[in-house]
Amino acid sequence: MKKILLYTLLFPLFTAFTSCGEDVEMNRSSYVDGTGGLSLKNNTPTQITIPVITKSADFTDIEADNFYVGILDENGAVVKEFDTFTDMKAVGLPLILPCGDYSAIASSYKLGETKVSDKPYFVEQQEFVIEEKTTTNVALKCTFQSIGVELALSEQFKKKLEEQPNNYDYEVKVSNGVADWTFSKEKTDVGYFIDACDELVVKVKVRLGDDKWYPERTYRVKNDDNNPATSPKLGEYYIINLDAGETPEKLSLRTVTLIDQE
Repeated sequence: MKKILLYTLLFPLFTAFTSCGEDVEMNRSSYVDGTGGLSLKNNTPTQITIPVITKSADFTDIEADNFYVGILDENGAVVKEFDTFTDMKAVGLPLILPCGDYSAIASSYKLGETKVSDKPYFVEQQEFVIEEKTTTNVALKCTFQSIGVELALSEQFKKKLEEQPNNYDYEVKVSNGVADWTFSKEKTDVGYFIDACDELVVKVKVRLGDDKWYPERTYRVKNDDNNPATSPKLGEYYIINLDAGETPEKLSLRTVTLIDQE
C-alpha cells in the first residue's frame, strides 16, 4: 500500500491539499484436442477504505463480482469478455480455450478511452498459458489504479453558499495534463484520473459578493522538482480543502494509507 502525499497551499481565501470463481477441475478426457481450460478467480477484497473523514473516500460499495473480465490473446485481441464476473461464472468454469498464450484482465469497469471518471478504477492483468487438456488456474487481485481528487469546502464557506447562493460561487479545475475534472456547486463528485503524471495542476476561481469573480489562481502539486519519484502516483487520493471567509480555518496535515480489509 502506498502512502498518500500531502501538500498545503495558500489561497487568499484559503486552499489546501491532502493527498490522500470457483475452481472446477475437469478430467483430461473432457477436453477436445488442442484445447484446455481456464479457471479464473477474482480475489479483490470488497472492503477497501481510505481512512480520512470523508464519505467519498469509502470504497466499500465496490463489488468484485461486478468487475469486467476480458481474456486476451498474445496480440492483445479480446477472445472472450464478460460484463461482470457473475456473468462469466454463469457461463460455467473452466472456460474452454485453444492452446496458447493469453492474459486475463479484471477491472471495476471496462476502461476503453476513459481518461477521468467519477468511478474509481481497480484493475489487475495477468498472463497465463493454456496447455492441451489441462485446467489453468488464475487468481486476480485488483488494486486501486487511479488518482482520486475530492473537493472539501470549509464550514464557513459552505455556510456562505447556503445563505447567499447568488453572491458566492466557485470553480475548481484539476488537470493531470491528459484530462480535466471540474468541481462546482453543480458538480461535486470525486474525480478519478487514469494516468499518472508529473504534476496535478489546480485552477481555482471564487466569487465573493456583488457578482465579483476573483482572478483565477493556479497551484501545482508537483511534490519535488528534484525527485520525480514523488510526483502524484496511481493509487493516491487527494483532498482539496477550499476555504473562503474572514479567517482561515485550521487544517491538520496528515498522511493516510490505503487499508486493505479482507
